[in-house]
Amino acid sequence: MNYIVFDLEWNQCPDGKEKEIKDMPFEIIEIGAVKLDSQRRVIDTFAKNIAPGVYQTLHPVMQDLIGTTMGELVEKGVPFPQAVKEFMEWCGDDYRFCTWGSMDLTELQRNMVYHGMELQFPSPLLYYDLQKIYALIHGTKQKESLDTVVEELHLTEDRPFHRALDDAYYTGRVMSEMDFYSMMEYVSVDYYQ
Repeated sequence: MNYIVFDLEWNQCPDGKEKEIKDMPFEIIEIGAVKLDSQRRVIDTFAKNIAPGVYQTLHPVMQDLIGTTMGELVEKGVPFPQAVKEFMEWCGDDYRFCTWGSMDLTELQRNMVYHGMELQFPSPLLYYDLQKIYALIHGTKQKESLDTVVEELHLTEDRPFHRALDDAYYTGRVMSEMDFYSMMEYVSVDYYQ
């Protein structure tokens, strides 16, 4: 089995929560992932920009955070359904998702439903929340940010943070450094479905 360590970047309504589209509070604009083998070695990567279809203006915080513009997303991005189709094909047949936190799988599914796509995931959808596992290993309820953990582990910061592929890369490196196999029983269940 491979581990698909993935991260999403998303946009939200720049005009505030009261004007957001109820079924799409967060529109995915980037998918990034690293595929790890059973030894937690990177064997492939996936990165895709997504052309926004819901929010036509980047929220100012997002623009500053990810360092891109709406024009770049429109120019270089593909439609969301195409990006997800390519991502799922890239994942293959025998994998387990790994994320930093619990929101990415929920938002992936929410965006898929909004776009009328079939959810192709098993039910229940089991995954590894590496942020939770890291906290369990360290005996704390505090869930640290990815950049804090990268610093705590003294990992080389050779990429920026807050881009989907780069955050997936760092999450995979953290997974490789932690005592992951002793904590595999702490699988998480995604409740979106």
